[in-house]
Amino acid sequence: MRILRGPFMKNVAVLASGTAMAQVLTVLAYPILMRLYNPDDFGLFALFGALNMTFVAVASGRYELAIVMAKTEEDAANLLALTLAIVGVVSVASGFAVWGFGDDMLALMGYQELGALLWFLPLMILTTTIAQVLSVWATRHKAYKRISMSTISRSVGVAAAQIAAGLVGMGVDGLVLGMIFGTVVSAVIVAWQLIRYDLPSLRLVINWPAMKRLAKTHLDFPLYSMPQALLSTTTVTVPSILLTALFNPYVAGLYWFTYRLFEMPITLLGDATRRVFYQRAAEMYHKGEDLTDIFIRTTGGLAAMVALPVVIMFVAGPWIYAVAFGDAWREAGVFAQWIVIWWAMRFISLPALMLVPVLNIQRKFLILEVVTLVPRFLVLPAAAWVSNVDVAIAAYSIVGFLFHFFSVMLVWRAVRDHRAALVQAATS
Repeated sequence: MRILRGPFMKNVAVLASGTAMAQVLTVLAYPILMRLYNPDDFGLFALFGALNMTFVAVASGRYELAIVMAKTEEDAANLLALTLAIVGVVSVASGFAVWGFGDDMLALMGYQELGALLWFLPLMILTTTIAQVLSVWATRHKAYKRISMSTISRSVGVAAAQIAAGLVGMGVDGLVLGMIFGTVVSAVIVAWQLIRYDLPSLRLVINWPAMKRLAKTHLDFPLYSMPQALLSTTTVTVPSILLTALFNPYVAGLYWFTYRLFEMPITLLGDATRRVFYQRAAEMYHKGEDLTDIFIRTTGGLAAMVALPVVIMFVAGPWIYAVAFGDAWREAGVFAQWIVIWWAMRFISLPALMLVPVLNIQRKFLILEVVTLVPRFLVLPAAAWVSNVDVAIAAYSIVGFLFHFFSVMLVWRAVRDHRAALVQAATS
């Protein structure tokens, strides 16, 4: 079976082409942004983004993952309604949290520079999660052009708004407001597409009893997938927060910029592969088909893609950053030498992460996440104790690499168990 040919690769190409255009716009904007803003601005911007990502990880209860796996359109529609309702409640609750504790929280953490920007956090949480949930709905129906349009509109909106704000000297306010603007535009576009194409049929099948039933049926998602997603997000956001607190916003800005550059290939091809792979794997699982071939081929293909870039960046990272972005960013290239190892394993593990809900091993995956959480949280303060930020980045990246490596091994074992169960069922 040629998994990596035919409709699979066609769907990946549709998603990747739209994402590629979005990433090209982002790459073109970066040299301009780096001259309009300084690393301190990027450090505080990373903090706002970290707060948003943390809330987004729990804002939906992770019920959106069940949308693709639903066996009927009626169940999928009610899961969509359930997820959006939860998102609305969490967004409102975050607004009350900002109103009641926002200033005290910033003062405690020493980040008063964000100030009034924190009031925009509930809107950011709402629009980010809505766009994410509706993209999952589009994935179920293979409406990949909708996702591409949303991705492109977000990149255009963010880049244009941040550049405009930088030209008038807005500092970190411009970076945050630009991100909010692009995210709102993206959410509005994908929501309009849902209203235009799907709302008439959705209104006929959505009902409260079905939503309650499905909330109980898929309780594993908020019980296991949501804590796991929160922990996983924390591993990305904690460095920005701790590097600011333990060192300074300048160091956090260098880290954020480096991480964002590595995030682009994951967004470009990894997310496209992930969405199509998830839809295809869920479909195969429901049909009782073996997942071994699609898992090996997709994981191996991603590994082949990153091998050469990893070697180049590990050998020449500081030189590449100094030439491309200026000597002031050479230290970010030192960070890149280590982050590339973590990033590569994360990229390779994307198919494995998508098989976790398909194979119903959320509980095992949560245990793995918890076990690796302690060393992740300890390495940065330990490195700060010896006042060596390079050691901090290297140690954190190695722990991240090990987590994703063991994730692939965990899923590979589950895939083999699934295959054995299919063979046993066929011969009994």
